[in-house]
Amino acid sequence: MKPIDMIGLVTTTNPGFARAWADSCREGQVEEDNWIAALRAQGVKAAHPDDGWVDREKNEVHPAYPQFSDGVAAGDIVALGWPNYHRLVRVVGVGAPMMRGGVWFFEPIEVPASPDQSGEWPEWIRKLFKK
Repeated sequence: MKPIDMIGLVTTTNPGFARAWADSCREGQVEEDNWIAALRAQGVKAAHPDDGWVDREKNEVHPAYPQFSDGVAAGDIVALGWPNYHRLVRVVGVGAPMMRGGVWFFEPIEVPASPDQSGEWPEWIRKLFKK
């Protein structure tokens, strides 16, 4: 789900919280859009969260909900992660789309994935949970 699509998920009688939620979602969408544009400019063909759909032992990802996909084939570079932290992998094979988009088999590549290797959540998410 894209950050902008999460605006309607909040139900509250607190208009200040609703406004802050919507603003955070819009900021997150801008951050994701800029990240995707930068990846595409580098020749990356797709991005997917580095989550439960990624098997790190078998080096495969089931592209259940990619942040973007411009058509992936063997030899293509894919980003796994989020705007604030991701890693790049090379696709070595693509499996049949039997389940939610099939499977991409990959190998890690030794390319710096992100200038920010902190692994922290993006600022727009952290702002929602400030005490």
